[in-house]
Amino acid sequence: MIKPFFLFASIFLAFTARPFAQSSWELKKDENGILIYSRSVKESKYKELKAVFDLPGTYDQLRSILNDVDNYKTWVYNTASSHLVERKSETEIIYYARISAPWPVSNRDFYSDTRIWMDTANHQMRLSSRSIDNFQATDNIVRIPFLRSEWVITAPSPGALHVEYTLSWDPGGNIPVFLANAFSTTGPLHSFSQLKRKMALTAHPVAINR
Repeated sequence: MIKPFFLFASIFLAFTARPFAQSSWELKKDENGILIYSRSVKESKYKELKAVFDLPGTYDQLRSILNDVDNYKTWVYNTASSHLVERKSETEIIYYARISAPWPVSNRDFYSDTRIWMDTANHQMRLSSRSIDNFQATDNIVRIPFLRSEWVITAPSPGALHVEYTLSWDPGGNIPVFLANAFSTTGPLHSFSQLKRKMALTAHPVAINR
C-alpha cells in the first residue's frame, strides 16, 4: 500500500496547469545531474521553471523526506522555517513556510495546499501544490501571492526514481524581475542537489560499527 506523503516546496505543485501562452523551454543550468529549464509565459513577467533529475531510492524513501515538513529548512533553498498547519486527509495537507531573502529584498512566506496521488494507469506518483491566501499576513513578511508546482515521479528501475518538476510563481512585492527569475533557477538547483544527497544517505545508509 502506498502511504500518504506530502511535499514542500518550496519547494514543491499544480492542481491544474496555469492557462498561459508559453514559449519553448530554454536550458539554463546543467549541474549535478540536474537540468533546469525556464520559459516565458505571455500573461506573467516571471518565467515558468522546469527541473528534470534522477534520485536514488524508492517512493517510500522519498515520501519519508517529503513528509517531514518541519525539516524542509535542511534542504529546501532559503527556507527559514516550515510547519504543518492542517492534515485535511490522508492525501492532503496545508503547511506554512517562511523564506529568507537576501538584503535588501524582504523575506517571503506562503501557505500551501499540497496533495499526492498514485496514477496507477501511467505508473506514476504525482504531487500537486498551490499557494492559498486565506490566512492572516505576518508583519514585515511579504506574502507570496501565487505559487503553483507539480512533480511527476516514475521508477524506471528498482531503487531509482525519475522526477519532472514544474513551477510557476509570482513572488509579490517590489522584487526586480531579473532577480526573481535568477532566484527561481538557483533555488531548485540547490534544493534538488540537497535532496539527492539526502536520498543517497537514505538509500545507502552508512554502516555503523557495533
